[in-house]
Amino acid sequence: METTLAQRIKELRTHYNLSVKEFAGKCGLSHVAIFHLESGKTTKPHRSSLQRMVSIFGTSSDWILFGKNDMLPNGSKEISMEENAYIAYWKDEAYLELKNKNVLLEKEVERLWQMIGHITSGEKTNFRQTLDVIDLVS
Repeated sequence: METTLAQRIKELRTHYNLSVKEFAGKCGLSHVAIFHLESGKTTKPHRSSLQRMVSIFGTSSDWILFGKNDMLPNGSKEISMEENAYIAYWKDEAYLELKNKNVLLEKEVERLWQMIGHITSGEKTNFRQTLDVIDLVS
C-alpha cells in the first residue's frame, strides 16, 4: 500500500519514539509545522526542513517525499545532543545575519531622513551636493 508524505513523517517520528514537540525541536521547526506535515495540511516541506530531517534522522529525501527505498538505509541513527547544538548554531547564525541586516537598514533610513531634512529645509542646494554631504557623514 502506498503511503503519503504525512504518514511517512509520522512513521519516522514514531520510529524514534518522539512526540511532535520533540521531533520538531530536533528538526528546528515548530510543533505546528510538524503537525501540519503529519496531518497533510502541508503537502511539501521546505527544502531546508527536509535536509535537516534527512541529516538528523538518517533517512533520505526520496523516502520522505516519495516513499522510495528504505526509511533508514543505514539503520537507526543515534540521536544525540550534537544535532541540538547544530540547530542552536544555525539559529544563532540566522539571528546574527538578521541583526547585521537590521543595522544596515537603520543606517539607510537615517540617510533618507537626512536627505529629506536637507530637501525640506528650504535651502536651495544642489541635490548632488546634498548626496555628497550625506555620503561624507555616513
